[in-house]
Amino acid sequence: MPVIHRRQPAEEQPGDTTVSTAADGFPHTGIRAATGGCTIRRVSIVGIDYGGRRIGIAVSDSGFLATPHSVIANDGDLESVVERLTALASAVHAELLVLGVPRRAVSRSGEEKFEQLAAALRQKTCKEVVLWDETLSTVEAAEQRRASGKRGREIKADIDMHAAAVILQSYLDHRSGRTS
Repeated sequence: MPVIHRRQPAEEQPGDTTVSTAADGFPHTGIRAATGGCTIRRVSIVGIDYGGRRIGIAVSDSGFLATPHSVIANDGDLESVVERLTALASAVHAELLVLGVPRRAVSRSGEEKFEQLAAALRQKTCKEVVLWDETLSTVEAAEQRRASGKRGREIKADIDMHAAAVILQSYLDHRSGRTS
């Protein structure tokens, strides 16, 4: 009976970060574990609700569940916004950014600022940026917050990051073939 030995390649050591493409076609990052040479895979995707005053951020580390992350101020300066979003994407090791875009039947001109932001993010981060329909995401987030017992100021204080989570969850559900 042949004996099978599993050998860890010399260039990969415990604690090394690994990057691979899984069957779903999306990049996965992981940290090589110190025992057994197994790799713990992690997907990090950032959802963005880009508003005139505030920008809501959500993150998915699993590729299946979106979690509200933070809200950052929008000072109106595209370069500043791109710098802050790039830093945040780097901090959470994002491989993909999902930018919510309101799809309006009447005007296409409003979508241009979102396309400019997406282009600037692609250029700065060298990551894929997906434009995703955010129609009624804030309304849905507010309804979810009310259903969880939150009221008035509590809802308004962090609604943007919850709207970003709605946008990101919609994208994740679509990608996996689920309905939200």
